[in-house]
Amino acid sequence: MTFSGSLHVYPRSIQRLSALAFGLALLLISQTAIAHPGSLWGIDLSSVVALRDQARIAAYRSAGAPGERLNRVSTIVLDPGHGGDNSGAIGVAGIREKHLTLELAYHLREAIQERYPDVRVVMTRYWDTSLSLPERVHLANLAQADVFLSLHYNAAVHNRAVGYETFYLRPQDVTPEPAPVEEHTDHHDASPIEGARLVGQHDDDLVFIQRDLIRAHQHELSARLAHSVQNGFRGHLDSIDRGVKQANFGVLRGAHMPAVVVEAGFLTHPDEGSRLIERAHRQRVVNALLDAIVNFDAELEHVLDDQP
Repeated sequence: MTFSGSLHVYPRSIQRLSALAFGLALLLISQTAIAHPGSLWGIDLSSVVALRDQARIAAYRSAGAPGERLNRVSTIVLDPGHGGDNSGAIGVAGIREKHLTLELAYHLREAIQERYPDVRVVMTRYWDTSLSLPERVHLANLAQADVFLSLHYNAAVHNRAVGYETFYLRPQDVTPEPAPVEEHTDHHDASPIEGARLVGQHDDDLVFIQRDLIRAHQHELSARLAHSVQNGFRGHLDSIDRGVKQANFGVLRGAHMPAVVVEAGFLTHPDEGSRLIERAHRQRVVNALLDAIVNFDAELEHVLDDQP
């Protein structure tokens, strides 16, 4: 082999080796990330997300763009249903619900922040990991969320069920916010459950009355959020409107903010189950939920302004 000939062989060999090494590196990183993102590099994910939000808001403000703002909703928690050991439903297309809900949450998060850069969007999980129902609600409470959306796709034992529906807690299942006065003083404008504090002695009739009032107020706001979601679906999805329903869902119990479970369609339906995995359908769901958040924020403004 001449020297000139080796110039043609050597670069191609390097390219093949480089491509192979790059592919192996991506595989190792992705496998580690599925198990626990950040475990490879020792990065705390919550810190990364917080820094990303701060950088995004700073860049947006420095650009001087006018942008849009929400009046009452400043923090939204998106809960991609299932994850880890809990795959959720497996549809006719063979896709697991846990993957679809995570993908939907990421796209909805980007859509919200693109339109409303000042809004903080927190996800209960950012990867394929197991998370208990109380942990999801606890995270939303810690984030002092104004809205909690638990994202799901539906399933049935038969293949005839079709359509979208939204759930919120029954009145008796709502847990009033028990926090003392001082924990609310800095969050008066941001929290839709305003005045959620109890005054009186333990077992005092006044305490029970106040708890009932707080429970009724939170239940009303969750109902408004559920109807906003259902109206959003009605405007964007060509499917059956199964309505707004009440149920004692564990992922909603203990939430201190308006909270709903979103069922965006049936994975087990022959036609709808195939459409749910399409990019166009996911975008319609994102648009529907974005409209729901905007409309709920407007309703919230009127409800809270009308309070004495």
